[in-house]
Amino acid sequence: MKVYTPADPAPAVAAGALAVVHWGDYRRQEVWVASGANVGNWYPLGNEFHRTPAKNHPVWDDVVARGPVVLVAPGDNAGYQQGWVDGRRRLAAQVEELAEEES
Repeated sequence: MKVYTPADPAPAVAAGALAVVHWGDYRRQEVWVASGANVGNWYPLGNEFHRTPAKNHPVWDDVVARGPVVLVAPGDNAGYQQGWVDGRRRLAAQVEELAEEES
């Protein structure tokens, strides 16, 4: 996990990327999303709007100035799909075992 500070250059991210300020500190944690419509701008999710910078369209520097930032990226979709399949197979096997025990 890379933690970004104001000294770090802005990372190259796609629209929809999430940046979390104060990761793990639920009292201060903020979640920001990279805009698709206003490329280069970041907007807070949830009720953080009352704590946004004075700028109408915050950029990466505004986000990272709020505290240490961690980027959240999605994992490989194939892993999730395989987990779903494996879970369903395990559930089916457990149901069969219970049916055999009852008969």
